[in-house]
Amino acid sequence: MKLSQLLKTLLVKKIEGYQDFEVTGITYHTEKIQPGGIFACLPGTQNHGIRFIQRALDKGARAVLTDIEGVQIPGAVKILVPEVREALAALSVKFFDSPSTGLRMIGVTGTNGKTTTSYLIELLVAQTGQKTGLIGTIQYKIGKQVLPVLATTPEAPDLQFILHKMAGQGVTCVSMEVSSHALEWKRVAGCDFDIAVLTNVTEDHLDFHQTFERYLGAKGKFFSRMGNLYEQSGLPRIAVLNRDDSNFSFFYDQTGVQKVTYGIKNPADVRARDIQIQDAGASFYVESPWGGGPINMKLTGLFNVYNVLAALTVALVEGLDFEISKKILEKVPGVPGRFEKIDLGQDFTVIVDYAHTPDGLENVLKTVKEFAQQRIITVFGCGGDRDRTKREPMGEIAGNYSDYCILTTDNPRREDPYQICREVEPGLLKTRDEEQYKICLDRYEAISWAIEMARSGDVVVIAGKGHEDYQIFKDHAVHFDDRETVRERIRHKLKERY
Repeated sequence: MKLSQLLKTLLVKKIEGYQDFEVTGITYHTEKIQPGGIFACLPGTQNHGIRFIQRALDKGARAVLTDIEGVQIPGAVKILVPEVREALAALSVKFFDSPSTGLRMIGVTGTNGKTTTSYLIELLVAQTGQKTGLIGTIQYKIGKQVLPVLATTPEAPDLQFILHKMAGQGVTCVSMEVSSHALEWKRVAGCDFDIAVLTNVTEDHLDFHQTFERYLGAKGKFFSRMGNLYEQSGLPRIAVLNRDDSNFSFFYDQTGVQKVTYGIKNPADVRARDIQIQDAGASFYVESPWGGGPINMKLTGLFNVYNVLAALTVALVEGLDFEISKKILEKVPGVPGRFEKIDLGQDFTVIVDYAHTPDGLENVLKTVKEFAQQRIITVFGCGGDRDRTKREPMGEIAGNYSDYCILTTDNPRREDPYQICREVEPGLLKTRDEEQYKICLDRYEAISWAIEMARSGDVVVIAGKGHEDYQIFKDHAVHFDDRETVRERIRHKLKERY
């Protein structure tokens, strides 16, 4: 597509330079530039894209998209727009021929549960015989093909490329996580969503959004942007909402499409009752207009009951039979890094979970409390360059539910790891004595200590990183996987014992 044709999609712009050439691609990263491509100068949290214009030109960029008036673009086309992220999304959608319009798009947003819910939705929809796509924190999938993960929700050109690739390979339905950052940064602008799912909203990402109201507003955009059409191409547009979420009314009022609710405490279209939470899984009875009955899951925890209800609601409104859905859900052993049990035959339980918010950590530890026979030992930390207001509450929650806590690093980034721990510590001291916790900045040593001190019947919870296989420090990143470390230390302990 020629640049002159592509730029017709932008109503407000100022163009300087020759436009009659074929555009080879659009990107915001100099490492992805192809000769003949467009380079977008995105404003970042640490650097602005204008710093990398010359590098982009050296790699063959023939046009630069920016919202800064005085920028000089020697030897290339300057595309000046009022808002660069908005323009980037519009150009990306046009360049890849609006791929989402030919797909059944199911988006999942919320503070916790996005990964598990989108994972379960993809699993369920695939049983209808459709070729499905998955975009989320743990993996991107086209059918059974697994792709590298770029971000929970990719930047606009990456997202449109992936959707274009999915459509080209016969995918008909996509389940994807939609983060608040993606909504605020217009990464999903131009995506035609058919179903929007709300898991829950609790305080998070205030380092980015500044206030809870702004965070809530970012999530609300997902539902308000669905428009007012009840159907698209003969298929219904639907908002699937958690009836028990404290912000339910806010989201209910955001969209004009049909709403379907799920819940436990309050009357809902799809509702669970008679809930039993055990170590081996959760069981409950479902009532809905599309049928119901008992479900006995391998997944456990009340939070997972909500995740399953959300996914089940999507499956039911999409026409999947309840009994078929039930059989699929009952077979799911778990989601990587989400309440993942590491069992090598030891006489204590080890659970690795991604919980990195106060609500997420409390959900996990509250579930463990229901079945723990002996002590609960919790290893956790708080990420650097992230919302500092959640640090003390995280410490208080960990101390409240645990018998012993080990406070350690969790991607400290540019912050001093010791200072992060000191900000968490006051919360611990509200519920634990100094003898009932320790600070160990080396995450490997912290996990090793927890495994070593575990006795028969104890439960060790390793929280914060889940599926992640890296640790980010100020000026470097290293390979680190909680699950690998746990397995290594359990084997070592079993070898010493026997």
